[in-house]
Amino acid sequence: MKLAPECRDCLLTKVRSQVSAVISDEKDIDRIVVRCAEIFDAGVSENAGAAVAAGEIHRFCYSQVDNIDLYAEIKVRDNDRAKGVVNEVKPLLNTLHDTLIASVLGNAMDYGVTGHDVAEDFTRFFREVFSNGLAVDDSSKFLPLAERVVFFTDNCGEVIFDMLFIEELKKSGSHVTVVVKDRPMLNDVTLKEAYEIGLERVADAVYSGGGGALLGTHPEAFPDEVKAAVSEATLLIAKGLANYESMTEYEWDKPVAYLMMIKCDAVGRNLSEYSGRAVKKGDLVAYLRE
Repeated sequence: MKLAPECRDCLLTKVRSQVSAVISDEKDIDRIVVRCAEIFDAGVSENAGAAVAAGEIHRFCYSQVDNIDLYAEIKVRDNDRAKGVVNEVKPLLNTLHDTLIASVLGNAMDYGVTGHDVAEDFTRFFREVFSNGLAVDDSSKFLPLAERVVFFTDNCGEVIFDMLFIEELKKSGSHVTVVVKDRPMLNDVTLKEAYEIGLERVADAVYSGGGGALLGTHPEAFPDEVKAAVSEATLLIAKGLANYESMTEYEWDKPVAYLMMIKCDAVGRNLSEYSGRAVKKGDLVAYLRE
């Protein structure tokens, strides 16, 4: 997916919010925002992928705050919060398909999109949205392909719901390799958080996707173990907007199931064109790209 015009305001608003949490000097903040605007405009002129340009912007922000993990506390909080929600809603989750919906719904725990707010009462939000199901549901096509799965994660909090889905995939006979981020990027899962929540006890293997602080998934950065897992896979599962934005810029010789909540109009338009099915902001999507 390429940059859309509205991506500019979304990214720059997010940049200002992030750096304001650790920098008090307004001149320094303005300087950072101006430089990020320049990076964005250069990306537009180069027809860059949205995740590539946004990743460069966020890496610049991190460099200006000594590369601290800006979302460290939020990641711990959201994983704990999600565990509490799971305890409340588990009676609703009786099938593999139920846990698939839960995994997609968990993608609402995202702080990377301006204008998308994470519900304060996430249990209530979960119950209300879960009952609506998926706006795009290709699960009848991709679940039968799930003999060997490579699962590309997205956000903390969300990953707790992913673990329910992975557990059910395993019960149905799937081999599941999970790939997380190499370095902190927004509230995405890294190996640190993966081991804190015991992800390695659920999946067959957990690897870093390589490449440092990347937004989304980029196969040129894959270490050998991830390359091998992808080569042997019968299905790739990609969680969240950044994985959609990045992975649709590549040709894959494997079917890819994109699981996400549509949280902005730009992605909604792109997926509508990409899939041939109308989707809008707020929809839950499980879309198979064969």
